[in-house]
Amino acid sequence: MADPAYQPTTEPMENKTPKAWCTVQVVYKVCQLLLSLVAFICEEVITQCETCSGLYIFEFVSCSAFLISLLMLVVYITPLQKKINIPSFKKVDFWITFATGVSFFIASIVFIATIELTALAQVSVAFGFFASFAFLGELYSMWKNDYLQRKDQPKKTPNANGGAEGQPLNHPVQENPQN
Repeated sequence: MADPAYQPTTEPMENKTPKAWCTVQVVYKVCQLLLSLVAFICEEVITQCETCSGLYIFEFVSCSAFLISLLMLVVYITPLQKKINIPSFKKVDFWITFATGVSFFIASIVFIATIELTALAQVSVAFGFFASFAFLGELYSMWKNDYLQRKDQPKKTPNANGGAEGQPLNHPVQENPQN
């Protein structure tokens, strides 16, 4: 009963993202979340500083990175991912990851350059660098796996008569312009 007339004519409307790639992204998001949270907590425990500008920049970036990671993780692990109707969601995710990773890296450099070298500050900066590497690592993984590829063009499948679907079955009749 493998008659081609009874084959499905349309592709199912499901997410085309492979399950393995979604798992990799969730792992990256969890790592980003935990590392930025630990960096933020360690930075908050620091009680005194002589030049606090680097500390404040690092505090803002680490807190923002934690909240962004939390938001993206919620999107990826809940049914919300299938309900978001943003055509360029992958592009938004890519650029948010890029901006957060670069900002975290720069904030970690500024923080280590302006703070006294205490053990707590060094641990905080270390987790800041780890978090920035987690963001940049996901960015590399997105690029390597063609995460931003455009939607595939619709495939033209031949029908039973050998013609492609979407083409008229018969050529339209043209009227004679001499009338």
